[in-house]
Amino acid sequence: MDTWIWIVIAVVVVVIVIGVVLAVTRKTRARREQERAAERRQQAAELREAEHDRDIAARERGAEAAAIDAEAQRARAEADRLEHEAQHRAAEAEQVRDEADGYRRDASALDPDADDFTAGERSPGHGRHAGDTDETRPSA
Repeated sequence: MDTWIWIVIAVVVVVIVIGVVLAVTRKTRARREQERAAERRQQAAELREAEHDRDIAARERGAEAAAIDAEAQRARAEADRLEHEAQHRAAEAEQVRDEADGYRRDASALDPDADDFTAGERSPGHGRHAGDTDETRPSA
């Protein structure tokens, strides 16, 4: 029986050694998984931080774009206002020209010595009276 006891002791020792090896392997594997999980958490935190920074940059660019758009709208409104003012002034200028032409026509109609002219074009002798000479005209 002595051999038999030694065989049982050897089997028990082998089972204990296998149990210890398995326990150490499991602990090592668990520690590696914890390290990997910590690394993944760190990477996730870095990605979240990068996403947060990009989100802020995107909002800033959006605000800048909105400001530029508002400025463009102000410029368009100012351009429309100036265009309207230019049209108004052009109409006023046309009216003043028409009035001036009317005065010239009236003056020509009243002056029996005046030459006829059309739309502001003067004839070479316009404004001269019969008997005027270059010597009697005031020099400019």
